[in-house]
Amino acid sequence: MSICAHSATELKNKIDSGELSSAQVCRAFLDQIERLDESIGAFIQVDPDQVLRDAEAIDQKRQRGELVGPLSGLPVAIKDNLCTQGQVTSCASKMLANFRPPYDATVIAKLRAADAVLIGKTNLDEFAMGGSTENSAVKQTANPWDVNRVPGGSSGGAAACVAAKMAPLSLGTDTGGSIRQPAAFCGVTGLKPTYGRVSRYGLVAFASSLDQIGPIAANADDAALLLSAIAGHDA
Repeated sequence: MSICAHSATELKNKIDSGELSSAQVCRAFLDQIERLDESIGAFIQVDPDQVLRDAEAIDQKRQRGELVGPLSGLPVAIKDNLCTQGQVTSCASKMLANFRPPYDATVIAKLRAADAVLIGKTNLDEFAMGGSTENSAVKQTANPWDVNRVPGGSSGGAAACVAAKMAPLSLGTDTGGSIRQPAAFCGVTGLKPTYGRVSRYGLVAFASSLDQIGPIAANADDAALLLSAIAGHDA
């Protein structure tokens, strides 16, 4: 079985036991992105060198006997309406094509603290206003099961990358179905958390009274693993 065929929980256990390293896991998913994403278009940005540097830093932390966080160096894809410090956060819009936030969203800070590796930023309907990921100013995203069909939206890239096994976990956002609908279209598991369960700080808002950030994963166990890492008081 290839590395990318394993669930996030299985990969975490293999990394924790020393059977695999974070760098090995991240390299396998980067190779999968290189093979598949030209036809799917799930990702807006991927920096392979930075991904591997981050993974190797977590591996070195483990080798020194230091405590590694609960995500154990797993790669996580990030919807591109979540602020990542110093990295373009475009919301799939030309208006923000050069916007580099001076801070991390709270969920991003929590992922870093949990020793996740951010593998890339995923495509969405522009400013999360759509339900098909056709309305991105960057490109359209296809459904991995049939590239002639849409993946749903607005978190279409986040759902498509998990369905295509280009990432074991991803973060999406949901205002009126934007995690749940693409998860259904792509045959993966998505959750819109209860309002206030996950901080919205650093999410480029659509409708603040309804917006939530939540996990997309291959199954409920993996979604719970990611939710446990990002949950916390709403800012």
